[in-house]
Amino acid sequence: MKTKKFIRCNPHLPVRGLQQTLDYYREKLGFADEWAMADSEGKVTDGGVRRDEMRLLFGEDPDFVDVLSSYKKSRLPLIWFVEDIDAIYAEFRAKGIEFADTLRTHVYGLREFAFIDINGYYIRVAEAVDQ
Repeated sequence: MKTKKFIRCNPHLPVRGLQQTLDYYREKLGFADEWAMADSEGKVTDGGVRRDEMRLLFGEDPDFVDVLSSYKKSRLPLIWFVEDIDAIYAEFRAKGIEFADTLRTHVYGLREFAFIDINGYYIRVAEAVDQ
């Protein structure tokens, strides 16, 4: 018998250009296993990538991306929880990722850094601090 439980939440993120987003996540951020799916008219509009256990889903919708990133003081933030954040920070730095916030330990128990992806999402990469 199955036990009732929640497993994860994966947003289906709107992106300006699906192929450009898949390329960026593969080439700059080390994701793989990309996939894409066409709509009923044959236009490729949905896709995703995976890195280890994290899966990201994208849907091409440039107008919605413009709405989400039109606020000057806020963006849609995402938090990626990882293991060995120091190695990931070094990897991203070596690949030329421009950081919005450098790697540091916060009083709320997370060590994290942040960057802004090509669609304007503010991505915080975090790891719990051993206490």
